[in-house]
Amino acid sequence: MTATIGELTLDTIHQMDVNDGLKDLPESSIDLIIADPPYGINYRSGSRKRKFTTIRNDDTIMADWLTDAHRVLKDGGALYCYTRWDVYAEWYNRISQHFTIKNCIIWHKNGGGMGDLRGAYSPAHEFLIYAVKGRHILKGKRISDVWQVPRDPGATYVHPTQKPVKLAEMIIEKSSEPVDIVLVPFCGSGGDCVAAKKLGRRFIAFDVEQQYIDAANGRLAEAA
Repeated sequence: MTATIGELTLDTIHQMDVNDGLKDLPESSIDLIIADPPYGINYRSGSRKRKFTTIRNDDTIMADWLTDAHRVLKDGGALYCYTRWDVYAEWYNRISQHFTIKNCIIWHKNGGGMGDLRGAYSPAHEFLIYAVKGRHILKGKRISDVWQVPRDPGATYVHPTQKPVKLAEMIIEKSSEPVDIVLVPFCGSGGDCVAAKKLGRRFIAFDVEQQYIDAANGRLAEAA
């Protein structure tokens, strides 16, 4: 029998707008949220190997989903949300309206990236806001708030803002238990779903772009 929460099937990437999807989830039904929303920076991939379209809704800080994210997260649960230095203050303010922010984790991903190649330093990090609803206890040994995880090789990208599966594994191992339910509001490359599957967690994911859902489902099939 297929497992569901509310109207949604578990271990499935649903082609839905995040706000519509969250409204279908019952209150306090999710153990952990890993969010990689459009940052609001009009990002466009400079990859020469893969040509990606612009990211939908990346022209504004789209944070209205946080209200329902707080509603569906269990008391004692955690939210991890990626962002970048130039919009960090805006995301901090939006998240702090609903959650208690505990850390700004630095993802040290090695140098690279586009931009002003002669007039600016090579970007080697992104931010990961760690916030909680109530009292959240991290699992295992205490680690620092700087995570050195290399980015995926460019040739393996299926999404312009792809994050390594290893990052999601670190989050899941520190902030959930086996069979817990992980919510991935912005599925993207599917790396968070792959990590949840590998580590014995259930997941619910949303994305509006069918091409990325197909790519993510391909990665999930390979992880079987």
